[in-house]
Amino acid sequence: MLKHSLLLAAFFIFGLNMKAHADKALGIVIGDPTGLSGRVQLDGQHSLEGALAYSSGYYSGLHLHATYLWDKARLLKTTEGPIYVFYGLGGRIITIDKGKHDGDVALGARAPIGLLYNFNNPNVEIFGEISAALDVVPKTNVDLDIGIGARIRF
Repeated sequence: MLKHSLLLAAFFIFGLNMKAHADKALGIVIGDPTGLSGRVQLDGQHSLEGALAYSSGYYSGLHLHATYLWDKARLLKTTEGPIYVFYGLGGRIITIDKGKHDGDVALGARAPIGLLYNFNNPNVEIFGEISAALDVVPKTNVDLDIGIGARIRF
């Protein structure tokens, strides 16, 4: 279990250190999963997003996901500034720590859709997303993750 956790943490940290076109952001996500959340902008329209968190859904345990996002799929204009609609496609790994599959690893795809709002002073972004997941290991399972969070941009 510790070996899996260290491997997942290394992938998450490596992803945050990639060269990016513009900004990086690091913060938290609350919901399912709950934990650290990061985003690296690739260009003006795309980014990589990931989380190192704890899942309490169908499979509970250490949760790592990485997602390629289309950042500005749609723009919602408000008097306070734009709210961006994003969607993406990626994968997730959960080291299961309870139930019938205790000690196994769940592996599957995820497809989120969400909203993102940027504050300029301070450099903070808030987001909410809902993500459908299709796990294929240890058995085929459909899951739904929902989270809200905030990240500091740097």
